[in-house]
Amino acid sequence: HGDSGPLDTGFAWALLHLDLALLVRDFVGTAVGVIAHSFGAGQAIGLAGAFPELVRWLVVIDGLGPPPDAFAPPDDIRAAIHTNAARTDRILFGRPRREWRSVEDMAAYRRSQNPRLSPEWADHLARYGSRRGPGGGYVWKADPMFGLGVPSEFNVELLAEEQSRVQCPVLVITGTEHDTWRDLTPEQEAERVGWLRAQHVTVPGTGHYVHLEDPEGTMAAMRAFFDEVEHDRRTATRPR
Repeated sequence: HGDSGPLDTGFAWALLHLDLALLVRDFVGTAVGVIAHSFGAGQAIGLAGAFPELVRWLVVIDGLGPPPDAFAPPDDIRAAIHTNAARTDRILFGRPRREWRSVEDMAAYRRSQNPRLSPEWADHLARYGSRRGPGGGYVWKADPMFGLGVPSEFNVELLAEEQSRVQCPVLVITGTEHDTWRDLTPEQEAERVGWLRAQHVTVPGTGHYVHLEDPEGTMAAMRAFFDEVEHDRRTATRPR
């Protein structure tokens, strides 16, 4: 969604972990705390699992991964391959990306995809998630290749392995309401929180965008977590 442009490596799951690791190692130079949401939270978990020396603590906002049935193969694999090949050709070699007449139109579309978003937040996401296109309209900043999925191993077993390897303190924040991209059952959610050995806070009345729907509740959960992490750090380093 940012200004850095499309990835020349594509969206291979493990390569994105490596991108984050190089960012922290080469630009920050010390271990960091990470607050991340949705797909980004999955990447932050992967970073903490593969490079534990780079992550001090982790806050995961509704980002525990898709449910098991999302990984089921399509009924017609041949047709699915042809569809994805056609989409790839269209993105790489076909017609220019759709340009929207206005940011307001983009915000309205975003609300149709995420009905729980307020008009103000939909406008914010559209305004900062778009740029001028070559035809004078607006295009989404998001890389269209992302819509083709993750072209590498990505399944529940991989998520379990990554999440079980995380060593730092973890806070998981989720909502309570059904929403777009919020598909785990309470039992599946609890299982993945267990893989992370994490604290889990639910913010009542929120969906996938917990931090947008209830920023005060989200911040209260994070402040309590940070206080506990800091207390544990001081206790561990206090001379006897």
